[in-house]
Amino acid sequence: MSEKTIKSVRRVFEILELFDRHRAPLAAKEIARELDYPLTSAHALLKSMHDLGYANYNAEDWTYTPSRNLVSRIEWVREYLERDSRMLDMITRLNEETSETINLSRLTGDQVKIVHGLECRHPVGVSVREGLLMPAVDSLTGLTALSALAGERLDNFLEIYRPEARNLRMLKTVRSELQERGTVAIMDLFIQGIGAVCMPVKGMLSQDILVIGVVGPSERIREKQKQHRQTLKRLTKRFGVKTHFPLRNPR
Repeated sequence: MSEKTIKSVRRVFEILELFDRHRAPLAAKEIARELDYPLTSAHALLKSMHDLGYANYNAEDWTYTPSRNLVSRIEWVREYLERDSRMLDMITRLNEETSETINLSRLTGDQVKIVHGLECRHPVGVSVREGLLMPAVDSLTGLTALSALAGERLDNFLEIYRPEARNLRMLKTVRSELQERGTVAIMDLFIQGIGAVCMPVKGMLSQDILVIGVVGPSERIREKQKQHRQTLKRLTKRFGVKTHFPLRNPR
């Protein structure tokens, strides 16, 4: 492998790391300045990434962003890293104690994806499908994940995706309850008849934002929500799972 090829590969990863730090669109001249590249080299690398489908280009302001195609190529790596035995042991125990459907989801771009799920043990309940993608602003799981974003990251998300006013109000409600109690319980939010108790946690290996959800029929979740919150608090401590918000005693 030639020295030139090695340099090119290194620079591609340096550009990706720069995007990760800024978490916003960047122009070629900004990248060249911050990484001390010749402008022609930055243009060539970004154009190649775009031509290969790994970067999006906005002609209006001459900026680039990593593409969803890039994310999809490494999706399996993120999910592989999240299959930490303690996390899986915890949600298995949670399923046994609550008898409800348990989802482990991850925020990815403007969506949340169910990366692991356990079916309800009751005769009637909510089914789960691993790999299911849901808009982050149109699900309790997604709003829970967004609530765990740090201020600047959340501001960037809202600026890029511009959710409707109703979704913003719901996000504020969910975030407020999480800050107060560490978990959030809402019934009939986007799908009538379905309720959930959700808790944002940190991936044990990747530190990604994950959400554990106890999902079931609204009436049953409403009746058992205090018990489910207590169970979540106890099991996170037992299995050493890190939460994004302090867990308060349910009222």
